[in-house]
Amino acid sequence: MDKRSIRSQFLLGEKLHTFKRRLVASAGTAAVLLLAGLGPAQAEESQEHGTLAIVAPEVLEGSLMADDLRGAPSGPMSTQNGDVTLPSDSSRPAVIRSDETTIRVNLPASEKKAKAVAGSDGQVQFDNGDGSITSALPKEDGSLQVATTITSSAAPTSYRYGLGVASGASLELRPDGGVDIVSNKGEYLGGVAAPWAKDSSGRDIATHYEVAGTSLVQVVAHTASNDVAYPVVADPWFGIDLYYSPYVTFTSQGYKINVSPTYWGTQNRDATIWWAHRDEVRTKLGSNSWRWTNSIQEQFYCHIAGYPASLPEYNLESWRPTINWATSLTKYRCNPYDGYWS
Repeated sequence: MDKRSIRSQFLLGEKLHTFKRRLVASAGTAAVLLLAGLGPAQAEESQEHGTLAIVAPEVLEGSLMADDLRGAPSGPMSTQNGDVTLPSDSSRPAVIRSDETTIRVNLPASEKKAKAVAGSDGQVQFDNGDGSITSALPKEDGSLQVATTITSSAAPTSYRYGLGVASGASLELRPDGGVDIVSNKGEYLGGVAAPWAKDSSGRDIATHYEVAGTSLVQVVAHTASNDVAYPVVADPWFGIDLYYSPYVTFTSQGYKINVSPTYWGTQNRDATIWWAHRDEVRTKLGSNSWRWTNSIQEQFYCHIAGYPASLPEYNLESWRPTINWATSLTKYRCNPYDGYWS
């Protein structure tokens, strides 16, 4: 992926999806409803619950809608490259794949067997019949955001996601509130971005994750106050790949390792998992992994810490001196001793 494509993903995603939402809301709505197999009464109900674009439009950024997927809500749906698959009803898991890693995400209220339908924003959604609606939002980078719309105080305050992971893998809470999925050998397999929730007035609602074995539970304290403005939107955001494939270029001064984070990777930058960022890039470098030096590593950490100024691509240069990442960020913008981003 070139710099222009990556920059488009990060900086123009919201504009593109605002445009898409307008299409869905107008002439495209009929096509989406036909795709979902909805009748007039169902269409009216679906439109009532279309609150994501109003309450949390950011969750639609970089998301693939029902009409972007292969298949239809009446059967399994998948992204064009097959890295995310959504079920036809909530009794079956959504699946995320990357290389040899697979994560199965069982949706909340799976026993309700809610059918997949197209929401009024075009997203795939499941009405849980308990005052909550689950929207499954595959991202262009292969991650999966699952947004829960809580419509009233009668809705549950906790939402369980049973995860199907590799044998022996565990879920580990991070200091920032996110969760890492780690193999029994200590390898990073994927994770969940830090939780958030907010009501329709834009106010943050207290939320956190709890781990029970290989199940993730999001607790949303939407009944703790009498002045919550419903609906409330909360979400876990699951992903595997922190980076696209790196590549090496050469100049008269030496070589550059060029690295671009995925959209999901930019949201999982807690310093406690920088080791996972490092290991993934080194693994993806393959036969070029020997080029990873102490200088390259400090530049890499500096670029992670320098988000978003360091986007859209980290250019890690072999000829730079080895300077501690924090010093480099403060004095040189990660490029000692030039002092400019590259």
